[in-house]
Amino acid sequence: MRWPVVEQEDGSWQETKFRFSEGLDPYVEEGAGFQFYHSSTKDDRAQLWFHPWEPPAELPDDDYPLMLSTGRVLEHWHSGSMTRRIPELGAAMPSAYLEMHPEDAQRRGIRNGDRVTVASRRGAIQMPAWINGRGKCPEGTVFLPFFDETIAANELTLDAIDPFSKQPDYKKSAVQVTRS
Repeated sequence: MRWPVVEQEDGSWQETKFRFSEGLDPYVEEGAGFQFYHSSTKDDRAQLWFHPWEPPAELPDDDYPLMLSTGRVLEHWHSGSMTRRIPELGAAMPSAYLEMHPEDAQRRGIRNGDRVTVASRRGAIQMPAWINGRGKCPEGTVFLPFFDETIAANELTLDAIDPFSKQPDYKKSAVQVTRS
């Protein structure tokens, strides 16, 4: 359930489908419409920062034609250091995979469940392929969750950082994918 989960008068619990929206988020004051009640400026308004577009530190090319994005899955978050200890979550999502668009997989002769090698300029790792999985990757993009300590996703990623937020930029690494 999406936070905040609020207890109702009958004792049941209800998730908040849309945060900061009157009628859908119980913490928004009546008549406010939209209220960003965690605003650090204390004016209940959203804070937006505009910066010029910056190109990615690495783009796909002939040698590495796909863009890799790493991320989380529902059952595991961050590195899985806590969630992988819970048998039910481990059973629901036991290991990492590479999610691919069907056209990208077909061009490479890869079928659902095939073991693939994902390689970047920094390293290579192997895992099973999941064609048209949960995230439905757009053509030209592959997704690798990073919860599985046996598959070191960061062996493939850049050490670049976002110039504005200073966060690691693990979302834009060029890779190639082949059947193992």
